[in-house]
Amino acid sequence: MKGILGLIGRVLCATFAAAALCGFPAYAATPLAGSAPSKVTWHKDGVLTWERVEHRAIAPQTVHRLTPALYPGVSKVVTPGTPGLLEVDARYAQRDGGPVHRVVVWSTVIRAAHPRVVADGIGYSPLTAFEAHGVARMAFLAQDAMVMIATAYTAGCGGCDGMTAIGRRAGHGIVAVDPRIIPLGTRLYIPGYGPAIAGDTGGAIVGHRIDLGFDSLRDAMLFGRRDVKVYRLK
Repeated sequence: MKGILGLIGRVLCATFAAAALCGFPAYAATPLAGSAPSKVTWHKDGVLTWERVEHRAIAPQTVHRLTPALYPGVSKVVTPGTPGLLEVDARYAQRDGGPVHRVVVWSTVIRAAHPRVVADGIGYSPLTAFEAHGVARMAFLAQDAMVMIATAYTAGCGGCDGMTAIGRRAGHGIVAVDPRIIPLGTRLYIPGYGPAIAGDTGGAIVGHRIDLGFDSLRDAMLFGRRDVKVYRLK
């Protein structure tokens, strides 16, 4: 009798756990509806297994576009974007009322997410002239953007010989980067600094760090250290 009661208790416990997971998928930021558990099987070794088809929201990516129509530092949402929908078949297992283990069997995109587009103002700059001459539409000049920690250096800094890794002299418009994040030779635009080329590296420039070249020590000192948004241009 105790064995039967224990079995019933374990089944009830697993049933409640499965029911809870139906309402709140473990991987979803916002609970989404899912199907009822199926293929519920009790195994001789005390393991209960079941499967569920679940749905997960796919968050839209945010794409930044440069525009001279807005002042520097001003941003405007052009397209709000829409989330996508992912369908997932998940298999669950639980032993004797213990922790529930989940494995994804397959997943498929039901509806693709549409990106959120944000226009970032740069005011008038040399890039504005590009658009005026029809070289490229300003809205599509930026490939992507990232927030980085920026510092400043000059050609005469300690340990510097004035020449960069790409063979150009250090100065305004030449920045040091981590090549694993931004490949050398990449054209950049940094609001408040201007167009630049990833042309050098540095021992302390690791990850999302960037060192901006300046022509004078005074300008470098005035810039100091701050967070900047770095645009990689196509």
